[in-house]
Amino acid sequence: MLRPSRGLPLLFLLLAVPSLLYAQRSGMGGRVVGGVIDVQVRYANGAPGPSGIHVRLESPESGSAGDCQTIEGGKCQFNVPSNGVYMVRMSERGYKDVSVRVELIGNSRGFATLELKPIPAEAPPEAAADVPEGVSGGSVSAADLSVPKNARLEFDKGQSALKDNKLDSGISHLRKAIKLYDAFPSAYTLLGTAYLEQKNWKDAESALVKAASLDSKSAEAYLALGAVFNQTKDYPQAETALLRGLELKPDAPGGHYELAKTYWALGRWQEAAPHARKAVSDIPDLASPHVLLGNILLKENNLQEALHEYQEYLRLDPNGSMAPGARQMIDKIQKALHP
Repeated sequence: MLRPSRGLPLLFLLLAVPSLLYAQRSGMGGRVVGGVIDVQVRYANGAPGPSGIHVRLESPESGSAGDCQTIEGGKCQFNVPSNGVYMVRMSERGYKDVSVRVELIGNSRGFATLELKPIPAEAPPEAAADVPEGVSGGSVSAADLSVPKNARLEFDKGQSALKDNKLDSGISHLRKAIKLYDAFPSAYTLLGTAYLEQKNWKDAESALVKAASLDSKSAEAYLALGAVFNQTKDYPQAETALLRGLELKPDAPGGHYELAKTYWALGRWQEAAPHARKAVSDIPDLASPHVLLGNILLKENNLQEALHEYQEYLRLDPNGSMAPGARQMIDKIQKALHP
């Protein structure tokens, strides 16, 4: 049987940290031809806004240029076909209309921050305190709400750099954010996942342990920490961290894949099975979980389904690190099915 890949795919980094997901979830990711405008909706106290806020993009030349809707953390993104001047507008019931001018002239990336300013007589109930339940946007802890502006600016720069796969730059900005404000759980979480992508297990563990200590309800910190322990073969600690992360965020597919790898490494493949199946179901375009599920299906003596999973891996990643082994397994299974 094939050994599941030990490398952490970039997709898991995005799954583990929702604030990095908006380009993928908005359906606007991919190759940028003209430029990109990143939108951040915030409450009046600076905390990231909620999901579901509708944002419009307008061009002086052509009028309407697109729409997007915020996800967790109050973010969305526009890809625009050409450089120029754009207006980003937000009209949300119960809040004042907001417009921000963005100039994409001489550069390909712009930013627009839109502030949710409640209209007292019309604002929805959660606007009274500016932040629902003390946790903004469903992804930032209460501890993050006191972050000073200069630290948050460095965090935003680090997040943007990581989204562009500029790990060194992202790490530099996140370290600056932490230096400016040491009790910044989201910065530690993002820093830890960046180190994880660099395969710097020691610094990743240190940052993520700190993040979890500052915010015991951060599913992302525990899930990424579990991935670190998987890489260092500390499987008992990986199990503890991943179970805690999935307790906080049961539908995190990256977490289910990591826990499946943990149980497989511990020889508890029956416990790995439901988590591998969920990972494949939730992120079918990620190649490596298909190998792990194929291995489990072989244990279950389900040759036909195992064959399908190995074939799916090759379809998704024909030149991947497990491709030679997948081809060998396919050949063996086909010979067993058709002697």
